[in-house]
Amino acid sequence: MRSGNPEDDRPNMVDLFFAELGKPHNLARIIKWAWFISLLVLVLGYIIIILNLAGKLNI
Repeated sequence: MRSGNPEDDRPNMVDLFFAELGKPHNLARIIKWAWFISLLVLVLGYIIIILNLAGKLNI
C-alpha cells in the first residue's frame, strides 16, 4: 500500500523518458534514423549479393 507520501505520486524516470520520447519531434527523429538504417542495410545486402555473384566473396 502507498504511504500517502506525495513523492510516491511523482512519475518515475522511465515514465518521464517515454513521455518525452512520445513527443512528435522525437518520433520524427526516430523514424528518420530508422529509415536511414534500413536503407543502409538494404544497400549492404545488395553489395553482398553482387560480390557473391561476382565470385569475389566466399560465404
